[in-house]
Amino acid sequence: MTDTSPESGALRRVLGPGTLALIFANGTIGAGIFAVPGLVAATLGSATALGYAVCAVLVMLIFLCFAEVGSRVHDSGGAYAYVETAFGPFAGFIAANLMWFGFAACSDAALADVLVSALATAAPILVQPVPRAVALIALFAFMAGVNIVGVKTGARLVVALTVLKLLPLLLLLVVGIPHINLSHIIPASMPSASTLGSGVLLLMFAFVGGEASLSASGELRNPSRTVPLGLLMGVATVVGLYFGLQLVAEGVLGADLPRQTVTPLAAAAEQLMGPWGRTMLLGAVSLSIFANVNGDLLVSPRCLYAAAKDGLLPAPLAKVHPRYDTPYVAILVFASVACALAVLGAFRSLAILGTSSVLLVDVAVCLAVLRLRQRGVQTADTPFVIPGGPLVPILGAAVCVWVLTNLSREELLGLSALVFFSGGLYLRVLRARQFKAARAARSV
Repeated sequence: MTDTSPESGALRRVLGPGTLALIFANGTIGAGIFAVPGLVAATLGSATALGYAVCAVLVMLIFLCFAEVGSRVHDSGGAYAYVETAFGPFAGFIAANLMWFGFAACSDAALADVLVSALATAAPILVQPVPRAVALIALFAFMAGVNIVGVKTGARLVVALTVLKLLPLLLLLVVGIPHINLSHIIPASMPSASTLGSGVLLLMFAFVGGEASLSASGELRNPSRTVPLGLLMGVATVVGLYFGLQLVAEGVLGADLPRQTVTPLAAAAEQLMGPWGRTMLLGAVSLSIFANVNGDLLVSPRCLYAAAKDGLLPAPLAKVHPRYDTPYVAILVFASVACALAVLGAFRSLAILGTSSVLLVDVAVCLAVLRLRQRGVQTADTPFVIPGGPLVPILGAAVCVWVLTNLSREELLGLSALVFFSGGLYLRVLRARQFKAARAARSV
């Protein structure tokens, strides 16, 4: 992939920095933030602010790297395109599988399972296997249809859902900040490095996800400006909101927060606003999950589309709809895989594989900054360059590796299996292409 200029006659460049920021915020602000405040409080105690500070620094390091590589490489595929351009098709193929299957499809399957389980509290019939499967199929079919109709239609739905799910959280902030008890948020002691690492790993479940927003890079207007501006706007929004919500939950619930490991924000809302506050936050959880899954269906199939264009996946995945100019085959395949995983269940395994997959890709993207600079890769536009030379990319990669070292042995084995399977699949595809070329040469 040497030509990083905008493609002609393929996908339309219609998305600006504001839309990219909202797609990023939608992809990041998911169901995790509704549960994580209680889980991290149970791990870090009253020192949760330190964990959030470390996560905020890590997220900024990672997305400064995404901003630079995104301003240098304008092709669709996001992290796949960046890693492929920097390190070649083998590394790019592994990154593509980690992003579309390891992260997006597994995470969407886990979230969709949670959504249907939440709906089952109001409609108990959804607990039964067949109605549950029908509901999941209907959910993915609807969102696939919306995103096939056009990237603008899908983006409008993402924007609308993002705004709707943010409103209850912003209301909780406005109502909760005046009721914060400062004695609840002052740390009594500092956690050890290993405890801090465990807390950061928990927090990263709430912070990861925005990487997929750049899979639609081929549909961004003026990517050299849109990518860094949209990402920095999105990161600032997410970090500010997360800090505020943790302070409200901790300041209102105090010592009770570590015991609220399922719906801590809903518990805080109930204490502040009564039963309707809890209902509002639980509704926001369902809306958030729906918005996340729809956002992934907007951007993640572009990984399949981009890999197919480069000949690494079956050619039909690169087909663009003749009327809507969207990669409709890739969207249908992605939705089908995610739906199948959701029907099969196994929420915890899917969620852990998704988080670790995206962190491994983040390591590659951080290192890609150094490689692309060395090779002088850029389009006709002036790229965004991170200040500080190699410091930020190296720090970003190092902190990601540190977080990954907190995975359990079983979790590391699962991630390794996906990487080795992807590598083996690439070699199989490569051999098949070489055999086909040799047979064609013999027939001449």
